[in-house]
Amino acid sequence: MFYLGSTRVGFNLIEESKMRTLLLIVFLGIIVQIESKPRPVTNEDIRDAILSVVHMMRSTEDKLERHEYRERALGEHLKKMLVTLDKRIKLLDPVKGTISRLDERLAGVETILLASDERDKNQIEKTQELTEEIKKNLPVVMEKLKADIINEIKANKVVIPEVAPAPVVPAVMKEDINGVEKSILSKIEDLSATIQKLQKDLVDLKDEHESAQKINKQANEHMEKVKLHLNSNEELLEKYETKLAEYNNKIEVLPQNDKAENDWHTSIMQALEKQKTDVEVVLAEVRTISGKVNSLPEKNDLATSQNRTLISIENLQKDLDKTAEKTKDFIKDKMDIILKKTEEAQLDNTQSSKNISEQITTLIGHLADSHQALTDEVRTLAKLEQVMVQTADGVLDTKRRVEYGVHQILLEIGDLVKVHSKEVNATINERFDTFELSILDEENGALANLTSKIGDEIDQVWRQIGIMHQQMRDSTDTLNKLQNQTDAYVNGSLNVMDSMKGKVVKITDRMIEVDDNLNYLMGKLSLVTQEFNLIKTGLGKALDEIRQSFQEVQNKVKDNGPGPHEIEVSNEVNVK
Repeated sequence: MFYLGSTRVGFNLIEESKMRTLLLIVFLGIIVQIESKPRPVTNEDIRDAILSVVHMMRSTEDKLERHEYRERALGEHLKKMLVTLDKRIKLLDPVKGTISRLDERLAGVETILLASDERDKNQIEKTQELTEEIKKNLPVVMEKLKADIINEIKANKVVIPEVAPAPVVPAVMKEDINGVEKSILSKIEDLSATIQKLQKDLVDLKDEHESAQKINKQANEHMEKVKLHLNSNEELLEKYETKLAEYNNKIEVLPQNDKAENDWHTSIMQALEKQKTDVEVVLAEVRTISGKVNSLPEKNDLATSQNRTLISIENLQKDLDKTAEKTKDFIKDKMDIILKKTEEAQLDNTQSSKNISEQITTLIGHLADSHQALTDEVRTLAKLEQVMVQTADGVLDTKRRVEYGVHQILLEIGDLVKVHSKEVNATINERFDTFELSILDEENGALANLTSKIGDEIDQVWRQIGIMHQQMRDSTDTLNKLQNQTDAYVNGSLNVMDSMKGKVVKITDRMIEVDDNLNYLMGKLSLVTQEFNLIKTGLGKALDEIRQSFQEVQNKVKDNGPGPHEIEVSNEVNVK
């Protein structure tokens, strides 16, 4: 339109219609040829390329956000795992105190068992001493009884003939006294037999006590084995505390057992003392009988006294039999109770060993599960590293594509500018040559006027060409700036990705060092999260700068249209 307007102004000055039509045809042909040529690279093409680059950067940003989300999830998972590990370690802290308390309780059990053993030994020694004293005193007592009875009989022999001269009475009295003496001797022999039986029972009790002591020693050895086994398995303390409560209950029962044994020994002592008192009562009765024999010379009185002595002896025999049976039953009951308690202790020990073995198996299972979880976490970290490497490769591919596209655009723009400038110059030269020849042949005067006008128009054309050249130069400068900025941003993103890769490698190394120093890892995890946040902020700032630069480029590279435009003085071209 600008060229048409300029031709109309020139032909208004020239009144000749031929020149007007010729110039119109010439300039219309030039414009048609220029417009029929292929168009060069426009601002729209550059805008499309920039939009494609922006789209690629957005896609990379989305990928980075997804990777960041995955890293956050992994960090939270690691934090949870570390918290659980910390809790488990804290649960293992009271192990030392419980073990020390266990040692103290076991020492208390040992002291109680030793004290009970000493008590049993002392009581057995006392019973043995009493039995020995009874053995020593029995013959003396028997001799005294015999001597007293003989003396009484002799005294009766001397007194009876004086009181009653009848010959029959003394014979009867001797027979009766001999019978009484025999019965007393038989009772005393029975008493000695029962005492021997009691001594045998005491020996049996001593043997059984020694066997119970051996069982207690075996239980102590088993307890020491259990203690060693529990020291190697510290995580079983919660269940072991219940066992301690059971052992405490057992420890509380032990004094009761000692009390029962003490009661038993006291009952035996009481029975022996009772027998001693019975013997003394027998002696007293014998003495009273002898006194009555001396005081009563009549046969009836002697018969009644004899009957009384026989009744008392029978009662004494019954009492002795009853006491012997009671002591036997009491001893049997106590032995049954002791055997039951030892069997219960053995059952409790076997049950505790079974529980300990079950707890060891559960502990091994928990350790295997924790090891499997750690291996899974290491595998996830390896997968994350592979994903980061793939993203780095994608960023490098995008950089190469952008560089190749920009280079190709610049080459195409340069080739098109060269080709179109040559074609425009050739067509203008050809048109002016033909125009000059045609005009010189017909009218020289009109040529002079027309050359000045054509010079003005050509100056305007050259000015427009200069403006176009300046615009192309500006576009090349902006493209170079864009290329430099893209190179800088891509290099920055590569550096950031390299730093991220290095940090990921450091994170893997630190995860390998988790088994050696958990506390150090807990301190460094906060630093890792801060570094990830810094990387995120740096990437956000870089992407914001890229967006701003793209907006600046879009603002600079705008299609202002074909003209007219303001022309700078430095861009004017003189063709005269």
